[in-house]
Amino acid sequence: MKPDIIYTLPEAVLQIAALQQAKADLSGTLTQERVVFSRIIQEQAAALEQANTEKQQYLQWLATEQERTVDKDRQMSSLQAEIEHLRQLVASLQSKEEERIKTGYQLKELQTALFGPRSERYIPEAAAVQRSVQQTLGEEFDRPELEAIIGQAIAPLTTEEATAAILKGSRKHKRHQAHKGRRGIPAHIRTEKIVFDYPGDKAGLIPMGKKVSEYWDFIPGQLIKKIEEHLQYRSADGGKIVCTPVLPRMIERGTVSNALLAHLQTERFVYYVPYYRQLQRLLRAAGVSFAASTIDHWEEVCYRKLKRLLKLLKKIIQQASYIKADETPLKYLHDEGTGKASNGWLWVFLAPEIKLILFEFHPGRGQGVPKEVLKDFKGVLQVDAMASYTAAFKEPGKVTLAACLAHIRRGFQKAQQQNRALVEEVLVWFAIIYKIEAYAKRKKMSSDERLRLRKKYTQPFLNKIYAWLLSQRDQHVPGTPVAKAIVYALNQWSRLEAFMENGQIDVDNNSTERAIRPVTLFRKNSLFASNAHGGERAALFYSLVESCKLNGIDPFEYLQDVYNRLHDCPANELIHLLPSHWKPTPASQHP
Repeated sequence: MKPDIIYTLPEAVLQIAALQQAKADLSGTLTQERVVFSRIIQEQAAALEQANTEKQQYLQWLATEQERTVDKDRQMSSLQAEIEHLRQLVASLQSKEEERIKTGYQLKELQTALFGPRSERYIPEAAAVQRSVQQTLGEEFDRPELEAIIGQAIAPLTTEEATAAILKGSRKHKRHQAHKGRRGIPAHIRTEKIVFDYPGDKAGLIPMGKKVSEYWDFIPGQLIKKIEEHLQYRSADGGKIVCTPVLPRMIERGTVSNALLAHLQTERFVYYVPYYRQLQRLLRAAGVSFAASTIDHWEEVCYRKLKRLLKLLKKIIQQASYIKADETPLKYLHDEGTGKASNGWLWVFLAPEIKLILFEFHPGRGQGVPKEVLKDFKGVLQVDAMASYTAAFKEPGKVTLAACLAHIRRGFQKAQQQNRALVEEVLVWFAIIYKIEAYAKRKKMSSDERLRLRKKYTQPFLNKIYAWLLSQRDQHVPGTPVAKAIVYALNQWSRLEAFMENGQIDVDNNSTERAIRPVTLFRKNSLFASNAHGGERAALFYSLVESCKLNGIDPFEYLQDVYNRLHDCPANELIHLLPSHWKPTPASQHP
């Protein structure tokens, strides 16, 4: 604010007087303001001191809280570490528990294999079969035909049938069957009658019949020593010598006949008796002994001469349209090494339509064996889930792989120990499918008729099994018997299409497993093959004798006849020596 301009002295005096009066008023005001300001300053100082005190308290509280937070963080870290440790412990315990469960199932499976029944046959209850048929097939199907197919499973057994089933299926009851009476004596058995008379004085005695005792006696078998004398003649001038020709034998200039060769090899490969046991028996029974190396040499000579027959068998079996394959272990000794027996494999290829079977020995179990043996094969190959077959025949259009329903069913049979109520439902469906197949076999249906039967009755049950597998796939702990059976079945399910598209294809691969059963007994009695070549020799003889069984031929009669005819058999007639084409020749004078 600018002061007013003063132009006169009186105005200046008046202005000074006014200023003096205002100065007096301001002095009092200032005194009062000093007192007020002093009080304000004191109050503010007190408030500031109070604020500093509170600040210190807040700082102390904050420090305390910070320490508490640090402690809580430490506790949280410790708790998290403890939680992680507990999680690891729980996972370890869970893994151990799952392993224990799996080990328990494996132990039960081993106990079943050692002490349980060998048969895989499952006999369902009649009510379960009836319920499954009604739920799956309904009422629109032919009732009389259904009863003919599975009537035996639906109808209750009579008292006589139940008793017969018990006696047939129980070894214990078999031992206690009533004797059926004395059997007649075969016509070719020589009967020797010996009459014993009373040696004392018979005066005054009256004859009253006789006491007859009949029993079997045994006379040790005898080897026949044949000496052939071929008389020789010469012409008058001495330029020509004539005599009857010597009949050829497999072992030229040897000391064994073709019949004895066939007997020794039949005993070994059909009745599972090793050569050393046969030698012991010959020595005890007839007092004749042969060196083990001599018999081994005889087998080697037969093997070499039979190889061309084996080559023809391999060629013919590849021309089939349907083959079943399997493999079984056979130990052998390396020609080089420590002498420890190694695992080899006998591969089995069965052609049901031509009734021939081929055994092939190989040290390995890889894809190369079936790929080489069946290199010219085009058709359906029924196998299990072994990866070697999948890898060998992954090329489309040449070989169609078919699954084995028995292998699929086997997993569920083993899983009964885990959940019997759940698995038995599926086993009933499998049992009905097998009843359908048995009906077709009993009626001797053609391939087309059997395929029609499958389309009508088997397909609905397969569809039901597949739907059940999909519904149960994620409901079980991995690695348990039920889970393993479901996974195996789903992985093999697509290969069942061949079974439903071709009536010639069997439902399973059991015939091949039956063919390798003699190898199991051979393996038990002989322990191992001498070497890889010994395994090849065994494979050749098994190919011939098992093919004989398929064709209903006596292996001894077959081998003896083949040995008699092989020496002069031309190549174009060799096929008539295969078991599927062989016809016995009339008895001859062959040695």
